[in-house]
Amino acid sequence: MTNHEDHVRQALAQARIAEAVGDHPYGSVITGPAGTLVVRNQVETTHDVSAHAELVAVREAGRQWGLDLSDATLITTFEPCAMCLGAIVNSGVRDLVIAIQSVPGIQASGDYTVENLLDLLGLRDEFTITRGVLADEVTEYYVGLGA
Repeated sequence: MTNHEDHVRQALAQARIAEAVGDHPYGSVITGPAGTLVVRNQVETTHDVSAHAELVAVREAGRQWGLDLSDATLITTFEPCAMCLGAIVNSGVRDLVIAIQSVPGIQASGDYTVENLLDLLGLRDEFTITRGVLADEVTEYYVGLGA
């Protein structure tokens, strides 16, 4: 098992916790030289529409490790939205691991992908994006939610 697989499983465990407490079922892990943070979506429980798992990860890493996260990797269960990608870009994170892009019933609007937005911003070449780590396992979880 690669570190990415382990981290995706940790993120998926956070998605399950989020779903169990009434939040949207998404989880993320951020790793860097200073350690690893494992977080979940907290939109419903905090009444904060910006408390997506990726944004929570970037915020917490910034608090704990400082504002330059260029040595960090963000691992997430699901395609980060445009808001989250904006925070990721501004944080300096340039290494993304995305388990899945969509499942029936949960799909991005239009032609949105992380890569498309990075292309629009002229930043695509600055990023390493790894997709599909444990995609079957993660997809099975989301399909099982009846998405």
